[in-house]
Amino acid sequence: HHKWKVPPPFASHAFHPVDGFLQSLPYHIYAFIFPLHKLAYLVLFIFVNIWTVSIHDGDYRVPDFLRPFVNGAAHHTDHHLFYSCNYGQFFTLWDRIGGSFKNPSAFEGKLLIKDVQEGGNKVKDS
Repeated sequence: HHKWKVPPPFASHAFHPVDGFLQSLPYHIYAFIFPLHKLAYLVLFIFVNIWTVSIHDGDYRVPDFLRPFVNGAAHHTDHHLFYSCNYGQFFTLWDRIGGSFKNPSAFEGKLLIKDVQEGGNKVKDS
């Protein structure tokens, strides 16, 4: 999955089957701990799949007021480039709390290759 520095959309599903199964376990266990209607479970499953593809699609557009909160494609591309930042799937909160948040290079107007060459892998607050 992380062999792509700038991932194509379906890199989101490029996992070894065992890895994919283990990553999906929390979603399946959750439904046993907190009962959930099967339609709600299906809708959430589809949403997670669409979201996962969308954060790998290279479309960095996020409404300006959501940029500080939503971990979109720009955040996730930097995660693929540097590995040491932007781990969150949906939101930036836990990255900020844990010190692994990096403002996306694309939002700072940096070319990705230039950013990598200049050692842009330093995690910084923004």
